[in-house]
Amino acid sequence: MHMAQQPIQNGNLAPGAGAGMAPLSTSPSHHPTLPWSNGIPSPPRILVPPPTLINDPASRGRPGTRQPLNYGPPPNGTSLSSSQLLASSGILPTTLQDWRYESRREAQQILPHLYLGPVSAAKDLAYLRRENITLLIAVRNNVTARHRLLNAYNEIAKDPELKARIRFESVDVSGNQELIASFPIASKLVDDHLYNHAPPGFARRKPNGLPEQPPNPGKTLIYCESGNERSAAVAAAYIMQHINCSAVQAIQVIQGRRFCVCFDDSMKYLLTGYEPIWMARRDVEIQQLAAAAAATASQHLNAVFGRPQQEPANTGKKSKRGIEEAYDDEDMSGGDYSLLTELDAARFEKREGIAPFSDSQSSAMSLDDAMDV
Repeated sequence: MHMAQQPIQNGNLAPGAGAGMAPLSTSPSHHPTLPWSNGIPSPPRILVPPPTLINDPASRGRPGTRQPLNYGPPPNGTSLSSSQLLASSGILPTTLQDWRYESRREAQQILPHLYLGPVSAAKDLAYLRRENITLLIAVRNNVTARHRLLNAYNEIAKDPELKARIRFESVDVSGNQELIASFPIASKLVDDHLYNHAPPGFARRKPNGLPEQPPNPGKTLIYCESGNERSAAVAAAYIMQHINCSAVQAIQVIQGRRFCVCFDDSMKYLLTGYEPIWMARRDVEIQQLAAAAAATASQHLNAVFGRPQQEPANTGKKSKRGIEEAYDDEDMSGGDYSLLTELDAARFEKREGIAPFSDSQSSAMSLDDAMDV
């Protein structure tokens, strides 16, 4: 017996289709496998809690007074606590109690040797002379640099004394995403200038890993057009490396001194993405220093006891493959790239995909009942 095909609407048999057939359920025939929304896909926002202030007029402006900052929970348990940062890293007290709208046109001292502000502060010769700033770092766009804008050195050149002792550097990028490659360059400029006049053999780090201030530190002013965006990001990246803190803590340090800074979500993600990069570089440098110290100690002991110098042990670390080896691997496949594709596809054999929608149970049962008729 042949049954005529019944019309289907929205995945269900149409109401009244077929003699004596009751209409099926009007419930949706499918539902999403995972939760979804109609909004634009975006990563979760990075919340930066504001510093906790103590409004004590008696201690405001008193030399040596430090106000507590609330840096929030340390991510992954690797960051320093607030007390360690305040007691040993040279972070200055917050200035939010005395903040004025006009302060955005001035530069603020973030660390004892680091200042942040707009281009107008970099052109203030009296301010540069009073604060003894000897290095200017301009963070600007390539188009701005091509037209020689934001170049405070032209103003400094009018004063022969400042021209002789102030150095000018720049970080030129075409977009904010290129800043992540400029963070280590700018940080090295600030650190080298900080310890430029330090005595020979001066230890840059304390035994606990925090920075040590030299007796005659070189002071740096990082600036951009407003002093609130790109230059603030470069200053935050330097603070992360200088005091071994997280991106959120570095942003809070800057916000506590220069309240008008603007870290949008893209800049926050840029700084959090740079955080594991500098931490990996720091770990590599620590291992290299430890290996060099161990080798020096071993050579000293061998010289004291008259033992022959030992050759450095071969760690057996394999070097990177050259282009010839890469071509040899292709020759092993006989030039058949389909074989390489099949071998690569074997990695996905046991991986099951997830469909965006799945049939609801009621819809599946209704269709099965309809086919049995």
